[in-house]
Amino acid sequence: MKFIFVIPDMSWLYDYKSQFSLGILYLSSAIKDMNCEVEIFDSNANDINDIPKSDVYGFSSVFNTYDNCVELAKIIKNKFPDSNLILGGVHSTLYHEHIDDIFDSIFIGEAEDTIKEYITDKEKKKKYFQSSPVNIDLYMPDRSLLPDDFIRTPSIFTGGKTYDDNGSTSIMFTRGCSYNCSFCASPKIFNRRVRFRTVDSIVKEIKEIKETYNIKQFRIQDDTFTVKKSFVKELHDKLKPLNIFYRCSTRVNHVTKEMVEQLYNSGCREIGLGIEVADNEALKKINKQITIEQAEEAIRLLREYPIAIRCFFMVGLPVDSKQTMDNNINFIERNEIKNAVFGNFIPFPGTEMFLNKEKYNIKSIKKNTCMNLAKHIEFSPNIIRTDMSEEKHLEILKPFYEYLIKKEFI
Repeated sequence: MKFIFVIPDMSWLYDYKSQFSLGILYLSSAIKDMNCEVEIFDSNANDINDIPKSDVYGFSSVFNTYDNCVELAKIIKNKFPDSNLILGGVHSTLYHEHIDDIFDSIFIGEAEDTIKEYITDKEKKKKYFQSSPVNIDLYMPDRSLLPDDFIRTPSIFTGGKTYDDNGSTSIMFTRGCSYNCSFCASPKIFNRRVRFRTVDSIVKEIKEIKETYNIKQFRIQDDTFTVKKSFVKELHDKLKPLNIFYRCSTRVNHVTKEMVEQLYNSGCREIGLGIEVADNEALKKINKQITIEQAEEAIRLLREYPIAIRCFFMVGLPVDSKQTMDNNINFIERNEIKNAVFGNFIPFPGTEMFLNKEKYNIKSIKKNTCMNLAKHIEFSPNIIRTDMSEEKHLEILKPFYEYLIKKEFI
């Protein structure tokens, strides 16, 4: 059996290759265990009408890529009517009751085990549910599936800084998050659990990457791997001799002096912090379970070491106000934030904000949405609020948006 995984339109990302998801690569390893063939087709670089024949065409989708996946799938089905089309990822997991019937099979949850079930299944046209957590030490991402410019990407550090001339790549240490932010899909996908790979497994993968690609810089894609102090300590002890450099993300309430030292000594040179909105009342409303005071203490601790800080914010929230926008600016200025990323909020299906829209002042979600905030993308909130018009919401956001342009954050 031959599989082709189709990469949908990712033009909304600044560099989709450097942020390529490892999910498909994990699936490829599982599929190849079953002696099947796997290829990638990038619709960003190739005309979908030129896609070669395959037994199965696979798609992985989030909310704002789903419509393009449907569009591409219909073209493929018209060209190869006997082929099977499958869909997995965040969108099919959280919204599987509303998937277009162009897809023959739908995968809910992690799919390394269920893709094997699919291969041996005589009746493939159904939903595949992951009934128990995947053993995340069992599989390694199949990087041989990708061309070199997906694997060896430019620097993933702030300002293009690099610690080695051989590029960077992505890796995962854990899956899941134990928190329950109302805007996040992770609680529904991973049941508010963090599953940790064995450190020996992580070390093995890093050594293989170094030997195969001579890459020593890594973007760790985990939600946060710092929730378990003993895990970070063991990582420190075993990563330090490898002479690598990495960027990761964590929560501000999991930053301690001891941990910062361990992260730095094991190669961490940049940490992303999810601030979201610099207002304590707004943070309570979105159930972030942090305070601005904790965020500022985390920044202070990190600055004791030469670790770059990247702050993540969301705009277009149903809690946006003139005050929250002013607070965002004051936080950035007060803490001298030089590097920040701003996302345009989308309430993904299955999240608390999607399931209880009225509670969060969300009247509706726009059809054409985009998660990124950038000068090349027209700026508009992705939601219509119940408590104000779209024009009023945009009026609130506009001064902050102009500030971001002036400061060259976007």
